[in-house]
Amino acid sequence: MDLVCMKPNACLNPNRGQGNPALRFIFPLAVIIAIAGTAHASVRIGGWSFWANGQLARDFQYTGSCPVNLKFDWGVVSTEPTTLTYSFLRSDGGRSSSPRTVALPGGGRSTPILEEWRLGANTPKFQPYKGWVELDIESPERVSKRIPFTIQCE
Repeated sequence: MDLVCMKPNACLNPNRGQGNPALRFIFPLAVIIAIAGTAHASVRIGGWSFWANGQLARDFQYTGSCPVNLKFDWGVVSTEPTTLTYSFLRSDGGRSSSPRTVALPGGGRSTPILEEWRLGANTPKFQPYKGWVELDIESPERVSKRIPFTIQCE
């Protein structure tokens, strides 16, 4: 039987809403997954510092008694909440034994990532000693930042 409609939108499709129930569920789900998949956290290193024996070392240099307790500090920022996987590499060939993880809150807030190293002696090798420690972020995206430093043992 054919419907004849004299006014626009006056007739309803008698088959409306009768489609495959699985498709009515899958299509909206696919759209939600596609939208969620495009929103991933962007990660950056917002700042870094170098500390020696508990004092901020200006210009990433330290002169004083050795051995010295060094602390390296990176501020990592993410746009969305995410889990960060990272490791460290040092100029002397040292490396983290295994990757570490930390939860980042997102929203552009900075989370500190710290590494410590006890170094130095009153020997010619440390007159001066130039080195570096690198934060290597593995996920959610690859980012790294190396902090170069100089120590002069007295």
